[in-house]
Amino acid sequence: MKEQIEQWQQKWQALPSNDQRALGILILFVGGLFLVYGMFMPAKNFFDGARLRADESQQLVQWIESQRPVLERLEPVAAAQSSGTLLQRVTAAAEQHRITIKRFEPEGDGRIRLWIEEARYQDLQPWLNNLMQQKFSIRTVNLDSLPQEGMVSARLTLEG
Repeated sequence: MKEQIEQWQQKWQALPSNDQRALGILILFVGGLFLVYGMFMPAKNFFDGARLRADESQQLVQWIESQRPVLERLEPVAAAQSSGTLLQRVTAAAEQHRITIKRFEPEGDGRIRLWIEEARYQDLQPWLNNLMQQKFSIRTVNLDSLPQEGMVSARLTLEG
């Protein structure tokens, strides 16, 4: 390594003084470019990106905090829906949607058969959607229309 440095020094001293001056200025210019584009700009881009991600994270935290009241209202409802026996959960959902279960029959572990004599279809549909949201599987559904408009009777088997 020491020999290579001595060779470079000999070549430098062999150059005319104007060439040495021009080469020195060129080395300073290339060194400055290296500092700016090789070190300063990547560091600046990294810090700008980090600041942008921090701002986005702060906005997300603010949005989550603004949604806290909504989540606090939903939490008791979700806890009530997921607690209790299969029959209790089904009947609680039925009461919320004004559905009267005429008869029920357990069918083994986690399965229940229900008979609904008279119900408005407008009440039955949201009730079934609610049951599916509570992770119930609807195994069978038989709907029969009744003479009164919009009224149905239903037999269904649920698995929870």
